[in-house]
Amino acid sequence: MSKAMSKVEPPSRGVRFTVGRDAGGRWIVSDREGLIGGLFTDRASAVHFAMFESDHEPGAVCCVPEDVTLSLGPIFETPVRVPRAIDPRMKIVGRG
Repeated sequence: MSKAMSKVEPPSRGVRFTVGRDAGGRWIVSDREGLIGGLFTDRASAVHFAMFESDHEPGAVCCVPEDVTLSLGPIFETPVRVPRAIDPRMKIVGRG
C-alpha cells in the first residue's frame, strides 16, 4: 500500500504582521518593518486587515498570546496636539 504525499510549500516570506493588544486594550497590527499597521477596536478587524495586506499568504500573520502587550512605537504614544483652527469635534486619523 502506498501513501499519497502532498508537497506543501512553506511561506515564502515568513511572518509579516503581528496582531495583539496594546496597554490600553486596543488591537494592534504591525508589520515586521514598521511601515504598515494600525489600531483596531476588535480582533476580527485587526486580523482581517493583516490577512488582506499580506494577500492571505499562509503564515504571514502571527497573533501573540493575550498576556503579551504590543506597542506601535513612540510616534503613536505621543499625544496629538490639535491646533485651535481645527474643530475639536473632528476625528484626527493621522499626522502628516
